[in-house]
Amino acid sequence: MGKKKSVVLMVLLTIVIVVLCAITVVPAFPVPGTVQKWNPVVLQYDLGADLGGGYYAYYYPEGVISETEYNSNLAVLEGEEKTEYEEEYLQIEGSTLYFSKEDKLNIVSGDSLTDEFKNAFNAAAKEIAARYQAKGYSDYRVAVVDGYALRVELPASEPSDKASMAFSLLANTGDMTIEKGGEIVDELKSKDAKITDLIKNVSIATRYKTSFLQISFTAEGIEMLNTVKGELSASTDASSSSDTSSLTTLDIKVGEEILAQIYSDNIMDNNEVRTMFVDQINADYLKTIEILMDSVLKNGSYDITFTADAVRSFEPVFGENALTLLYIALAIVLVALLVVPVVKMGRFGVVSGYASLSYLIVTAMCFAFITGGTFEITLGSVLVFLFGLVLVNALQYYIYKAVKTEFDLGKTVESSVKGGYKKTLWGVIDIYSVLLLGSLAFLIGAAGVHTLALQALICVITGAFINLLWARAINFIYLSASKNKYKYFRFVREDDDDE
Repeated sequence: MGKKKSVVLMVLLTIVIVVLCAITVVPAFPVPGTVQKWNPVVLQYDLGADLGGGYYAYYYPEGVISETEYNSNLAVLEGEEKTEYEEEYLQIEGSTLYFSKEDKLNIVSGDSLTDEFKNAFNAAAKEIAARYQAKGYSDYRVAVVDGYALRVELPASEPSDKASMAFSLLANTGDMTIEKGGEIVDELKSKDAKITDLIKNVSIATRYKTSFLQISFTAEGIEMLNTVKGELSASTDASSSSDTSSLTTLDIKVGEEILAQIYSDNIMDNNEVRTMFVDQINADYLKTIEILMDSVLKNGSYDITFTADAVRSFEPVFGENALTLLYIALAIVLVALLVVPVVKMGRFGVVSGYASLSYLIVTAMCFAFITGGTFEITLGSVLVFLFGLVLVNALQYYIYKAVKTEFDLGKTVESSVKGGYKKTLWGVIDIYSVLLLGSLAFLIGAAGVHTLALQALICVITGAFINLLWARAINFIYLSASKNKYKYFRFVREDDDDE
């Protein structure tokens, strides 16, 4: 490639990288002539609980109360009432919870908890955790506290109303039923009847920017629909009627919560039901309903009922200034990785600088926009990003040392570059292959770290592309434009006849 073409390409490449860096990291500023503000890519991120704080709620099984509630109730009682109240609850060693001795709850037997209660709690806790995982939160936590209560955390990137809705609905472990006019339909009154006898599955479909819950019924369920369809109100009549008590719908409930109401015009010709139409802005509610119904259809109900406590907020795990300190640390690392390579490797270090900036741009944009959504950025995300950034530069230095070794054997600069890249090729491929397989293993098999695994995969693929192709292409262009190829690499040789 000619020197003029190489210079032009380097100038264009520099302009593009500078512009993309500005798009990625330059702080928000007002856009001239508008009331809007420019926001860089890094401000599009949702932050995980460790960096941005979040919301939490406690789930207590029916008949189990916290020490705070117990003491509060006890404080307003006196005499015999106080003694009777104390006798109604058991506190076991190592827990601050109080357990009701009421026989019908079957929680306490003598001075210990029943195996039935323990097994029901463990099974229900596992199912609730699975529901939050199915919801797709990239940063959440469902933890058992004090042995027999749950603490659920969501990041502050979730709006408070959506967090409250999830806390309330996903705690429901009751039976799913279908009621008409406040009474369970005849098909479910039998002792052996199950909801799966009537409903096969539920799903979400979207048409014309409107989402709806689609319910598929079994043959027995279709027969039930045909029997009652004539008795059901139309949704248009329902919306215009002020006397809602006169309306007749099929109500699908989990526990005491009505999740969907079926009107006559919700029943399609193919006997599928399309109900609960919502716009895409509120589609999160529909997704939560789908997850809850799907959970009950597949796994049934549990002999335990949870109550979600009040929703509270908490500060970032690493403090209010964690994000600012993190940005400062990242800036220091990035500057160091731009300066040190130049000091160590000359103009080849400039290529490493371009590689670092390219890695920053690609990973930042992928973190924000890949698959059309955003990821929560956690401390783990930052560490994965930094590992990839340092690795890109370490492998650039590895290639530089191989080129220098070839040069020390008396080869020309061009031959040394070709030999250095050739001898390091499989080493670089091996490193990224191991990292790629590790990232895929986490992505497929590790519960609770799906987003972190996906972010690691992005970093690995980006780093491999830069070290194997992109940085090599930049080096080729930059070297072609260089007048003194010895100085380019900071090589020293008295005999330079081959140049």
